[in-house]
Amino acid sequence: MRVTRTVRDFQNALLTLLEKNSFDHLTVDQICNEALLHRSSFYRYFNDKYDLLEQTMGAQISQIADSGDSEEDVIKQFVRYIDEHKAIIRHLAASNSHTSLYSEILQIFSQVILDRSKQTNSTDPVIIALQHSKNPEMMAYILSGSIIGAFYWWQKNNYNVSTDELISFAKQSVLSLAK
Repeated sequence: MRVTRTVRDFQNALLTLLEKNSFDHLTVDQICNEALLHRSSFYRYFNDKYDLLEQTMGAQISQIADSGDSEEDVIKQFVRYIDEHKAIIRHLAASNSHTSLYSEILQIFSQVILDRSKQTNSTDPVIIALQHSKNPEMMAYILSGSIIGAFYWWQKNNYNVSTDELISFAKQSVLSLAK
């Protein structure tokens, strides 16, 4: 879907509200008020707040993935994004909604890795592992799960490990799984 200014406004409103509120407690009306847009506009682009969350997370992850040249860069960018947006992640991870942040990010991140594996001239070990795997989709989920699992561990431990240490560990884990 082409991202319009209206969609971006709703996505930005959601992210702003998630800085201080749990996703479960947000309403479509709050999102519309923050975006300064009408409820009818919201439903023109989204089925519900969960659809907005999925599209927003997809856009954020795609933007992170596109900002790096290799999966190692993506890991570094992803860790830095989480470090800069801890409040949002905390409010999403605390959610008891029918869509968990973990499964949303896992699905989106796996798809990003799979899409990148279609690059034929990559020297990235993760891409090469996917290209040689008998089941690339499963491999993408396993690699994504290891990265996302590290983020959940990091949050559970109140971010007591430095970002550089987490980046190093995540890279090692992914490279060892890719072999």
